[in-house]
Amino acid sequence: MNNNLKNDNDPSKSIILNYYSTKKFGPITTSHRQWRDKGSCKFIHGYARYIEVTFACSSLNEQQWVMDFGGLNKLNDWLHQQWDHRLLISSDDPLLQDFKMLHDKDGCNLNIMDINKGWGPGIESSCKFVFDYADNWIKQLTSNRVWISKIQIWEHEKNSAILSIE
Repeated sequence: MNNNLKNDNDPSKSIILNYYSTKKFGPITTSHRQWRDKGSCKFIHGYARYIEVTFACSSLNEQQWVMDFGGLNKLNDWLHQQWDHRLLISSDDPLLQDFKMLHDKDGCNLNIMDINKGWGPGIESSCKFVFDYADNWIKQLTSNRVWISKIQIWEHEKNSAILSIE
């Protein structure tokens, strides 16, 4: 199927059609600390996060789908492995060694978020963390037919962050 359409406003340009579908994961109970915050977010606190992944393609598969949601168990398992009952700490947190000691004593299940990769414990930089894994995995799984166009993470029903490809 040709997804290029004639642009009625400018016939010399075509319009490219893309298809999108979304899948929501969660809740995944996790905790984190925003050590740079001057308020209460500098303390360990947690949420039941929801993650919405938007898949995109320019051509549907043989079932006429963007993505077969039944094949996303690996992504769901990875999200739970990374966050479920984990304490997310920034790699530059001044208390990192203390949290590592707690982890070694089974006082917490630590996940150190590498800020040099643009990752962090907050939902904005967590979007980048999920995007980096999910986009690479989906492209491999679909031979580059599908890509991730948006990641949205809710820390609760009123607050979310979005990372999107524009």
